[in-house]
Amino acid sequence: MDMDMEGLGIFAAAAVGFIVVFVIIGVALYIFLAFSLFKLAQKRGLDMPWLAWIPIAQFYLIGKMVKTLKISTFEIPSLEIVLPVALLANAILGQIPVIGFIINLAVIALTLLTFYNLYKQYVPEQAVLYTVLSILVIPVPFFFLKFSKMDPVMMP
Repeated sequence: MDMDMEGLGIFAAAAVGFIVVFVIIGVALYIFLAFSLFKLAQKRGLDMPWLAWIPIAQFYLIGKMVKTLKISTFEIPSLEIVLPVALLANAILGQIPVIGFIINLAVIALTLLTFYNLYKQYVPEQAVLYTVLSILVIPVPFFFLKFSKMDPVMMP
């Protein structure tokens, strides 16, 4: 019986250790994302670049840079409003079984299309590659930091 408790204690300690490591990595990535978006917003001359440090407000800055999103003949104006509202709606309604799944997919698609349009401003020939890599989430802060040192090739 003591061996079982000892094994359980080792397992619990390892689990806590993994959780602590992943939380530290997550916080470090968040700080890096906020910093790189802050630098990019400063480079673009946006008002209130400090919003890069506030989770939902980050998408306000990204929306300000992209401005509108065209999907065939349909245009989504005022992305600086639409993106944060979509994320809030996803956070609130995302818990509803079927509707939440559909909203989640729509927000992911909206975010990726927005990123694609942002990437097109800086690296038009590689925008698709950058967008596909953005699905992994981790490269996004590196892209933003890279863009903060560049001038856009084209503006919306």
